[in-house]
Amino acid sequence: MKKDYTFDAECFALASIAWAGAHQEEYNPALTQQKLQAGLNASLITQGKLDNVVWGPAVFRTPKLRNAADNWDDYMFFVVQNRNDPSDYRVAARSTVSSLNGYEDVAVLLPVDWREFDADAPEGAKIADGMAQVLGALLTMTSSVEPGLGTTLVEFLNANLKDGDTLTFCGHSMGGTFTVPWGACVKTLLKQDIRVQVRSLAGATAGNAAFAARAEALLGDGLKRITNFRDLVPKLWNTDSVKEIATLYEPVIILADPIKIIVKLFADVMGVLYGYTHAGQAECFDPGVNPALDKLKDQYGYQHDTAYMNYYDLEFGEGKDIYYDVS
Repeated sequence: MKKDYTFDAECFALASIAWAGAHQEEYNPALTQQKLQAGLNASLITQGKLDNVVWGPAVFRTPKLRNAADNWDDYMFFVVQNRNDPSDYRVAARSTVSSLNGYEDVAVLLPVDWREFDADAPEGAKIADGMAQVLGALLTMTSSVEPGLGTTLVEFLNANLKDGDTLTFCGHSMGGTFTVPWGACVKTLLKQDIRVQVRSLAGATAGNAAFAARAEALLGDGLKRITNFRDLVPKLWNTDSVKEIATLYEPVIILADPIKIIVKLFADVMGVLYGYTHAGQAECFDPGVNPALDKLKDQYGYQHDTAYMNYYDLEFGEGKDIYYDVS
């Protein structure tokens, strides 16, 4: 029997199912599409309601030489239309899967003028250079298959959405970071009066205070972040929250004093030089430190992934709330 799923739980599920085919070594968008559709059909939370893909997926692999361990796609995203409410459209994306992910996540030291993407933004609004690179790719990518083959997301939206429709961007982790500038930028490019929303899950800060204010002005109460207090990713790159990382998993995991000092010094430098600031208020939950996980990698993985699944009371597996083939 299906549960009564919340809107935000559905958005988390769509961002999760976007990982269908993520570890597929062959660049084959048609196969990725098959795996995506199979995941939407198999997941109880989406089947019969949010399994109607009306554009995409767009699948991108950076044109560079790769070794065997890096032979995966980069970005992938798609649009579904709610079968029960045709005015409800949702864009779900996964972040890069290759080593490009590591670069874009931490490329924050050369901020880019936000006016490159939003000409009416105030002077001084900036986003991380990694996020600027991501956004540039997302705006120019076209659907790799039908429906929408060869069209960009904005071209599809301007041709198909109507005044009063709702468009929600859904992303987790780095996807939760770039959905904020992506949603804000797309809002400025739409011809119709569309309510654009963002559901940013487990994302880091994308830009400075001036950018955050601009995103809030464009998206209003449609901008919502969902964060786990014990997840270190949303604490990046704001100076105050970075400092919390030093003691985040105590008493289960205690960092050495020199590491704590480095964390706090880094936080101070980020505050003085960059002023990264989250846009909008977060819905924050705290599951506590998992006492069974005394390795940093394991604790981080639990807090960044599993804890969100638990927060929405979702289960992964065949015949359960969320199910997809990542291979």
